[in-house]
Amino acid sequence: MDFEAIMMEGTLILKIRGELDQYNADRFRLRFDMKIVSPEVQKVVIDISELTFMDSSGVGFLVGRFKTARAFAKELVLVCSSSYINRFLSTCGIEKLIKKYTTIDEALS
Repeated sequence: MDFEAIMMEGTLILKIRGELDQYNADRFRLRFDMKIVSPEVQKVVIDISELTFMDSSGVGFLVGRFKTARAFAKELVLVCSSSYINRFLSTCGIEKLIKKYTTIDEALS
């Protein structure tokens, strides 16, 4: 897994690529949280459209980042265009907790 962080007018866009499993979730948890709690960040968009695999640890990772953002009064949304990942997230019921969009443009509007 790798990621790219882009800051745009108070919105932090985190693009995640590759596999989001237990190993990678543990490696990147603190790095993501440090970016999310930054004072200039008002909204966080996590783009998981380029994930090739995600397991339950990945879902826990996303929920944890949501909780971090909420604790600092920041909005967090997901962008996902992968039908495989969307089905997995729907099965887990994550849409009840985190808003999900299919494009970054939708998430930013």
